[in-house]
Amino acid sequence: MLIWCSGHVVVVLLVAALSTAPACTELIGLYEDSDLLEILDSTNFNDKVLQGNTSYVIEFYNAFCGHCIRFSTPWKGFGIQVYGWRNYVKVGVIDCSNEINSQTCRDYEVMAYPTVRYFPPRPASSNIGKDFIRSFNIQVMKDFLIKMLQETQSSTNVSTLCDIQPFENVNVEIDSNNILTFIIISTPNDKIAQELIIDFCPVKKVKIISVLNSNTGLAELLKTETYPSLYLVEDNNQFTRLASGNNKTNFTNTINTYLETVHMTPFSIFDITTTLYNLLFHKDKGSMHNDNTVYLSDLEATLRYSLEHEILSRSVISGESLNALNSYLELLIECFPSSIRGKKFIKLIWENTHLNKTVSGEKLGNLINNYEFLLKPYVTKHSWIGCEGSQPMYRKYPCGLWTMFHTLSVQASIKNLITFNGKQVLETIAGYVKHFFGCTDCSEHFMNMATTIQTNVSSLDDAVLWLWSAHNQVNQRLKGDVTEDPMHPKILFPSKVYCETCHQNGTDEWNKTEVLKYLKNIYSAISLQKTSYDNIHSQHDNLIITGKRSIDDNSNYNNNVFDEEEWKIDVSTCMISYILSCSVLMILFYLLLVKKRCKKNKYIYFILGK
Repeated sequence: MLIWCSGHVVVVLLVAALSTAPACTELIGLYEDSDLLEILDSTNFNDKVLQGNTSYVIEFYNAFCGHCIRFSTPWKGFGIQVYGWRNYVKVGVIDCSNEINSQTCRDYEVMAYPTVRYFPPRPASSNIGKDFIRSFNIQVMKDFLIKMLQETQSSTNVSTLCDIQPFENVNVEIDSNNILTFIIISTPNDKIAQELIIDFCPVKKVKIISVLNSNTGLAELLKTETYPSLYLVEDNNQFTRLASGNNKTNFTNTINTYLETVHMTPFSIFDITTTLYNLLFHKDKGSMHNDNTVYLSDLEATLRYSLEHEILSRSVISGESLNALNSYLELLIECFPSSIRGKKFIKLIWENTHLNKTVSGEKLGNLINNYEFLLKPYVTKHSWIGCEGSQPMYRKYPCGLWTMFHTLSVQASIKNLITFNGKQVLETIAGYVKHFFGCTDCSEHFMNMATTIQTNVSSLDDAVLWLWSAHNQVNQRLKGDVTEDPMHPKILFPSKVYCETCHQNGTDEWNKTEVLKYLKNIYSAISLQKTSYDNIHSQHDNLIITGKRSIDDNSNYNNNVFDEEEWKIDVSTCMISYILSCSVLMILFYLLLVKKRCKKNKYIYFILGK
């Protein structure tokens, strides 16, 4: 078929190639068009950022990252505050948790979230941007942006921005092209002059000059006593003081008053009040599910995002990061509750990483996509059920990661692993969090807690309880935080509703023996419910008690898994097809060479005769 039906082969190969491409995930995003930000993705990044005529400040974020959710409010406020500067600089966002943006985020070496970078106009493709300050104080970010714009203006000629560099001469000569010229003298740390220059830059025939108090010659002519101060330039080196004090609104109103006197339209500052306080959204009710159930669908959604996004966000994985990855894969092979296909899938990934000193993120991604296409390793539709939030930015992956970590620690304890002890299980989890978990703030907090592992963990059961205690510490820290889902408040678990015996005589003291029993029961009974719309009453029939019953034994899902013999047959078939294809290509190549040689000999005989 490979010989005579080449057209069909092309179609089959094309379908296979498309099938191996990562599917677009749900667009979760923390931002929308009404936020007055540039919503960037892999389809428009080059056109807008690399080919655009304005500077860009871009937040590379992860929609599942708690710190990103907290930072989104000041970032929206910052975008609104500088929206009037959009002819010179734009504020953008790109969601690195969306698979279509993975390659872009990898190209720009984004390994922690949120990452904020500044780009000058038309940056080179190799320019990954300059690190930009992240602050919950909008004015701090505005001042830092002005610093970046000054550096860009002094080093390139691309910017169309008015001159925001400090005026260094003593003599101020009036330009006949300008109707009004103003001077603002200030200290080096004060950016009010630069802000007003950018604000009024679109207003023609008006010029504002920034002067620092270190320009002593001009400062003496101005006779300034208070900084900052605003002056009108009446004539060459003739000045009238109009306003003083660090009050930008007062300076703006004063300049507008003079615009009216010469019959020019006053500059109107973008009104941010309504927009800034309308950033809150209406909260809908969350999905209905049992908080006391562990769903395989959540675990598989977590595993898939972990393998195909978080790990692959690195362009190169080496050293400690590669060791952490290999240890993580080994723990997954031992303890993740998957089908035979799933275990083979993880093992094949490990076989391609554990002997290497460095691993390319892009090549590993292609490998994972191909293995997923060939093996179909997931039993469920890997959608969020127990970890579904009331809003797209809530719960999901962080919830799933905690669930998977608890599951791994419980499975290790139940199986009484020899390959991992209690400390090693937790160190593997901590290694993943340190090197691959995208939320920088969360990672730092977890690693601070991880310093207690050595002195508090001596067995696999201790590891189960340590992780439970750490999770409750995080819940306490984040209770009432902006990242908390209002429909799923952060509480100490398990609650008395689900485990009354876990609480000592009805008090707040924990009975750790009962807690351990509860955790082992919950994280060993995995629900195979595929979607949140499945019949809730049939959940008990879909429970798999790991250690007693394999996921592959479930008759309801036999079509999604296969045994070792089927795997061997599939591999054998692939190998035979591969060998036959290579043989056919070699024969065709040989025949082609013979045909060309025959034609050449025939031509020689025609010229010289036989």
